[in-house]
Amino acid sequence: MAKVLTLLLSHQPERELRPVLMLWQQLAGDDSILLAYGGTEAAFGGIAWPHKMFIADPRLRTRDHQRERQSCTAVLHAAHQWLNRHAEFDFVYFTEFDHLPLVIDLYERMTARLRDERADVLAFHLQRIDGTSHPHYLYHAADPAFHKFLSEVTRRSDPAVVLSMLGTGSFWTREAFQAVGARAEPFPMYSEVYVPTLAHHLGFRLRDFAEQGEFVRATGEFGGEISAARERGGWTLHPVKNLPADVGLLQ
Repeated sequence: MAKVLTLLLSHQPERELRPVLMLWQQLAGDDSILLAYGGTEAAFGGIAWPHKMFIADPRLRTRDHQRERQSCTAVLHAAHQWLNRHAEFDFVYFTEFDHLPLVIDLYERMTARLRDERADVLAFHLQRIDGTSHPHYLYHAADPAFHKFLSEVTRRSDPAVVLSMLGTGSFWTREAFQAVGARAEPFPMYSEVYVPTLAHHLGFRLRDFAEQGEFVRATGEFGGEISAARERGGWTLHPVKNLPADVGLLQ
């Protein structure tokens, strides 16, 4: 049976993180949840969890994520090294603390979707943005090093392709995750552009979560819509920064 690693990114204090971990425990055992912690080092020391890693990179801690080109490369690299010591995992679900699971068979659904799409990566709000006026594309394309980098790493016939995705949750084959996680980011790039674009140019097939994008947005607070989203067929929900006390069991 395929095994999925839940790579959970959080900066929360322990009292807020604990219920999030308990929610994920319902579908992934303790040994299948790797906590990537971007809070303070002092808070990290107080978190009792079997698999955790402190991410010191200041580029994870940006305020204006787009303009400061927030990076999750340090998370991917640390997880890549961790996976090198744990050969039992076939897939990786990289999720942020406020992107909640709604269904107990989430990973069965994601694995089936990945196989149906013959894909290596599933992402939310995946789009091609090169040749457009998308602001993420324009500020990267203005740097001559950006397209030069793509032309140097690509295995594709068209080195100009640039993709964008929402970075709060993505499902990966082990091979694709490890290939991206092994790479050093040569200069600052925004993770929501860099990660999917690099995966594409390394030869991996990316596909969108399609109808599930309805339940995943960049902004807002959907803590009061958990039951409604589940009833409408949602697999996950984002953002939920204030986890309700009565969130209950996954179904």
